[in-house]
Order: sequence, then C-alpha cells, then structure tokens
Amino acid sequence: MHILLTNQTSEAIQKILGGWPLWTAIFATIFVIGLGFFLTKKQILNKDWEKVFIKIVMVVGLPALALQGFLTDASEDSLKKELVVILIGFLFYLLMTTTSKFIFYKQNKDVRDTLAMCIALGSTTFFGIPLITALAGGVLDDAAKITANNFNIPYRIFLYTIGFSIMSRPNTETVKSLVSSKKIKLAIANNTGEFTEQDLLNYKEVKMKNLKKGLKSIFLNPIIIATFIGFFIWATQLIPGIKFVTYESGDQATYFSVLRIDLLFSPFKKIIDTLSAICTPLAWVAIGMTIAKGDVKKAIKSKTIWIATFIRVIVVPLVALLMVLAIAGIIYGIDPNSTMRLTKTQLAVILIMAATPPANVVVAYAINYNKEPELASNLTTLSTVAAIVTMPIWVVVGVAIGSTPLFA
Repeated sequence: MHILLTNQTSEAIQKILGGWPLWTAIFATIFVIGLGFFLTKKQILNKDWEKVFIKIVMVVGLPALALQGFLTDASEDSLKKELVVILIGFLFYLLMTTTSKFIFYKQNKDVRDTLAMCIALGSTTFFGIPLITALAGGVLDDAAKITANNFNIPYRIFLYTIGFSIMSRPNTETVKSLVSSKKIKLAIANNTGEFTEQDLLNYKEVKMKNLKKGLKSIFLNPIIIATFIGFFIWATQLIPGIKFVTYESGDQATYFSVLRIDLLFSPFKKIIDTLSAICTPLAWVAIGMTIAKGDVKKAIKSKTIWIATFIRVIVVPLVALLMVLAIAGIIYGIDPNSTMRLTKTQLAVILIMAATPPANVVVAYAINYNKEPELASNLTTLSTVAAIVTMPIWVVVGVAIGSTPLFA
C-alpha cells in the first residue's frame, strides 16, 4: 500500500488539479453536452436528429479517429504495453459479463439481463473516446488514443457476442412456459402437443440468425475494421527493413513504413484529421440530446436505477482499478524495470473507459428485443448525468496512482 502513497502521488494530484488542461476538457464537455440538451429542449434541434448524429459519429467520425490514433511511430516497448492493455481488456470484460448477472438476482429475467449488460458494457466508444481525445496532449499523452482503441478491441468482441446473445434471448413473455430448448425437445419426444418439430426448427433458426447477426456486427463494423487496419499499420512498423521510404526535412532524412499512408499521401492525413475532428463535438451534442429525451424525474425515483448507476460509474471502474493494480503489481514484482509496465496514461484511459454510462448498443438491444427498454433508457439517462460528475474524479485517480513506481 505504501508504494501508492508517495510524494509523487501528491505532486501529481496538485499538478492535475492546479493546471488548466483537465478543467478545460471538463468545461468543454459540460458546455457542449449542455448545449445539446438546451437546443433539444427548446426544439431548435429535432429529437430525431440524435440518431443521425450518432450514425455519423459511429460510421464516419469514430472509424477515422480509430485509424488516426494508430498513425504514429511504434516501438517494441509500446507494443508490449499495449498487448498488456488488450489482455486486461479481455480479463475485465470476461469478469464483468459473467458476474454482473448475479447483482440483481432477485429481479425477473428480463430486468436481470438488461441491468447486467448495462453494468458490464459501458459506452466506451461514444462517451469514453471523445473525452480521451479531448484530454490527449494535455492531461494525458498522445498515446492515449492508441490505448483507447486497443482496450476497445475486447470490448467490442464481448459487446457483439455475449452482450448480443444475452439481450437477444426471448423475453419473459415469450417464454413463460419455456426455459430452454431441452423442454421443447422433451415436449416433442413425449408427444404432448405443446410444441411441434417445426417449433424446434424455428427456434434453432432464430438462434442461428442471431449468431450470424452478432458475427456480422463484429467483422463488418467500420470501427472494428478501422481499428484492426490501424493496429496492423502501427505494429508492422517494427518489422526490420519495412522503413525504407524516406523524405527529407532540411538536412535530415526520415525513414518510415511503406504502410504509413498518412506520410506517403498528405491529403489522406488531412481527410482523416478532418473527419475525426467531428467525432467529439457531435458525440457530446448527441449525449445532451439523449439526456433531454430521457425522463430524468422518473429515473431518480427508481431505487433500482440509482443502485445500477452507482455500480456503473463507481464500482465498475473500481474493479478495473484493482485489476490493473494487481497486474501492475505482478509485473513490478517480477521486474521493477520491466518494459511491460503500464503508464499513467494507460491506467487513466482504462478507468475512463470503465466509468462510462451504459453502451448505446445495449439500449438498442433492449428496444429491439423488448428487454425492459424503458429501464435501460432511464438508467442511461441517470448514469450519463452521474458520469459527467464522476469521470473527472477517475481521471485524477488514474493520473495520481499512475505516478507511483508501479507504473512507468
């Protein structure tokens, strides 16, 4: 414990709270989200435009931002650290998706499924990455964008597999007399007449369609595609001999990878920079519109939503912090000078991603499959408001603890 309570921690807290970078990002976030809320309430922005804004961000802005984050020089040390981040991501989401369903075990199945996925899977892409982008280059290093994209790899795999599988299961009304496909088979075998062979075939067909839809969401998702392309370009820079393209800057010649299209064709860099720039403001305006559309008054009256919100924005990032500290402690114990030690920026990014409100995709699942859609929407509304308050705290915690000897 003493390794976390050092003068470096105190100095880091004073520096981050006493400087403008953090407060600038916080004020900008609150102002633009508030602007989206105000313009929607005044009907200057149509409520239906929220879906359009989200679509633009998800299909254009975020893929460009994902690719842009990887268009930077790579080193063997940074690759090792990012692989640790990906490992932490897989362990974290495996833990969250398997344990969150037990939190509300007394609730009915639909409520339990919806709350479990809302707690396990946050809005890392739509809420976390825009904030990280705003903090990069100030409070956080520029490498924060790479870490955010890499942490999102396991997140999206779990979101479109486990998350989709749980949320697309037949709701309670559909399966009042049906708990599993085994009962269907048993009914057919006993000729009870309750279910027919065609019912079983239809059930299997629906399950197969859901599986295909989930896989399609993973492999044809623009953000996933951009992330893997970007990671490939970034990581392959370490291949010996690949940096043979050169350009001269004054008396110096710089060599770079043939895959660095941003350096080979400068207009491409300008296009990516321009498209990625729309991501943060549009996302924040859309978040404000989401809050304006939600029923905040109804949300704050629900004890269940308050509990779920507390778990989502406080307990979940605390779990992520403990997991990172455990892994960082193991690495430090093996070799205090290991190149695999995470940085304070990587810790802060993981905490930001873990502290986000429920993912929009989970809410969409709840609506599409009639899995307590009102509950999911109200939880998202309240936790979004709460996250605006708690997120800066987790940034400070991440930077402060990241300044200890456990981290590079």
